[in-house]
Amino acid sequence: MHDINKISAILDEIEHELQALEHWGGEKKRPRAQAFLSTAPFCIDTMEFHQWLEYVLVAKMRQMIKEGKPLPSKMLLHTAAQEYWRGNWAKYRKLIGVLRKLDECFK
Repeated sequence: MHDINKISAILDEIEHELQALEHWGGEKKRPRAQAFLSTAPFCIDTMEFHQWLEYVLVAKMRQMIKEGKPLPSKMLLHTAAQEYWRGNWAKYRKLIGVLRKLDECFK
C-alpha cells in the first residue's frame, strides 16, 4: 500500500524544485497536445524532461491520487534524470534527490 500523503508531499517538492530552477511553466507554457502523443519514454522526442515531470508525471499522479486510482507498483525516475542532466548534476542534484525519494515510495 502506498503512503498517499508522503507521495503528495514529494510531488509538491518536485513542483517546488522545478520552480526554483525556473522550469515550472504552468498552463502558459504547456506543450501542444501533439507532444503528449509521443510513444517515446518520457516523451523525450517531444518535450524537455522537466516538461514531462510537470505536465505528465506530477499532473497524472495528482489526478490518480484525487480519483483514488491505483498507483504504479514500481518507478525509477532518478536514474533517467541523472542521465538526462549528465554534466549538470550540481544544478539538478536536489531535484534528482527528490525524484529518488519518489522512487523509494514505489519499491
